[in-house]
Amino acid sequence: MRKLLVLMVFLVIAAIMITGCTSTKPAPLLVTSPPTLPPTVVVTTAATPAVPAQLAGNWIVTKMGIQDGTAVTTPTTQITLTVLTDGTLNGNGGCNNYNGPFTVTGVTTPKGKGISIGPLVSTKKYCMEYANQETMYLNILQKAMAYNVDGVQLSITATTGDVLMYQRPASLVTPAQNPHPA
Repeated sequence: MRKLLVLMVFLVIAAIMITGCTSTKPAPLLVTSPPTLPPTVVVTTAATPAVPAQLAGNWIVTKMGIQDGTAVTTPTTQITLTVLTDGTLNGNGGCNNYNGPFTVTGVTTPKGKGISIGPLVSTKKYCMEYANQETMYLNILQKAMAYNVDGVQLSITATTGDVLMYQRPASLVTPAQNPHPA
């Protein structure tokens, strides 16, 4: 009886193993429908005035009028500004590069046409000689409320009354170099 019981257990185990090893997996179904695309997101924003052509381009700071424009300082190093037509600007504050967004508001103020600049981001090099000047420049620029373009000159006035004066690089007068003796 015991042999019969062992034989039956053996046959049951063998049957389970044989059916487990010989079963076939069903073939995967091929789907021929097109893949589902993610929904299209449409972002709508209020229309912002286009960037005027006379504002776009490269500028170099020639003067900074601080303390409500009563104290005028000339930068000791070149400070640049590039205004792009995509609503961003960038430049160099004398030591560090900076960039950020701006919006031409379309409002006319006594100081010029409305503009909002920032927030600005910049690199973090420390240039002891230019640090205070660069900090002052970036603070004024981020508080911009109006701009005015007069030919090759640009002024940006801050909410504090401080003013940045720029010129187009091609319009700046550079000293003539002395000719070399023959």
